[in-house]
Amino acid sequence: MKSHNTRNAFLALIALAALSCYILACTSFSPDDSKILYPAFDADSGSVGMAVYDRVTRRSEMVLIPATCDLGESNAVVEPLLMRGEWLADGRSVLIAFSGGKNNDTLNLALAPFGSTAPMRLLQLADIKEEGLLLPLCANGGKLFLRVADRAVARIDLKTMAVVRHEFTDTQKEIVLYPAPNADGPFYVETLDGDKAVFGHLNPESFSRTPLMTITNELHGESVFAYDSQGKTMAFLEPGETNRLIVLQAGKPARIRMLDAKGANWAFGNAGLSPKGGMLWAAFMKKAETNAVSYGLLEVPFGEEPVRETTLLTLPQPVENDKVFYFQASVSHDGKTAAVASTYLACTAKEFNPVDCALFLVDLSSPDRKVTKVPIAYPGKRSSL
Repeated sequence: MKSHNTRNAFLALIALAALSCYILACTSFSPDDSKILYPAFDADSGSVGMAVYDRVTRRSEMVLIPATCDLGESNAVVEPLLMRGEWLADGRSVLIAFSGGKNNDTLNLALAPFGSTAPMRLLQLADIKEEGLLLPLCANGGKLFLRVADRAVARIDLKTMAVVRHEFTDTQKEIVLYPAPNADGPFYVETLDGDKAVFGHLNPESFSRTPLMTITNELHGESVFAYDSQGKTMAFLEPGETNRLIVLQAGKPARIRMLDAKGANWAFGNAGLSPKGGMLWAAFMKKAETNAVSYGLLEVPFGEEPVRETTLLTLPQPVENDKVFYFQASVSHDGKTAAVASTYLACTAKEFNPVDCALFLVDLSSPDRKVTKVPIAYPGKRSSL
């Protein structure tokens, strides 16, 4: 496929590194949107695990709770454990990645059935460590793809758990993988000389790379970006002094929308494109003049329609901008619901109201963006992430 150059856009290695390092745990909708996988605290131990919320019964069920500390110690503090979870395309199982715990960088993969008595399958990847956990899970066609080094990836067969590693010997640049829901293999971003980068598709069998878009110039280090399922549209949301949305489409001039100056205090956790296109959504953190910090969902149309801001919770104390990466959202396949859990945010904030420890569901089909809070058990003891 022919590679298209897109000028006056903003992408640089520093931004890719920031996205790579801070993308942690997101919610995940089942293929039929009836259930949501999300990180939650175990009510008894206080450990972080993965739970499934059933939108029909309105009940949650823990799927996996890794042991992270000796709860028998009188003054034991439960150690938060970063986990990633993704619902697989069959709708009958979930994939969960987590580290081995404190002082243990081993990457663990759990393939957990849901709604059946089939056994859970576990795989430990001692030599891959947490490199794969820091990036979004790229599960395609019954296989999982992980980045294991700057120029190396691993392909894991989710049926046999067989691992194949591949090193890109034709480049000296960094390659980062991103999910491609409707393709056999993942997307990739490869940094080039200067401020350039290539966005393309990775062949799941041969590991060959097909460029889809070449992007030039520099991207603000705190920007977030999203792309469509075909890799033909990319959108960047840039906070700070510029406050703008940049939309790139292969073979077309870049479109730039300047946001209201009040957005100067925004920081973003992650972003995505609406299923029908034409709009970017982002999980946000916004600082007020009083130093209070609000978290919520921002919707930015590509055109001139008003930007919509839905606040979900507010913290009384200021926090570092990078803490917003612990607050990430996802949108259902039908585009009608956004979901974000405050689990990891509860581990980072010095002051956190237990009633705000919840899975937040935002009704994107309602004019007033109705919000439903599904409570998450709040532990009495917690450590800082």
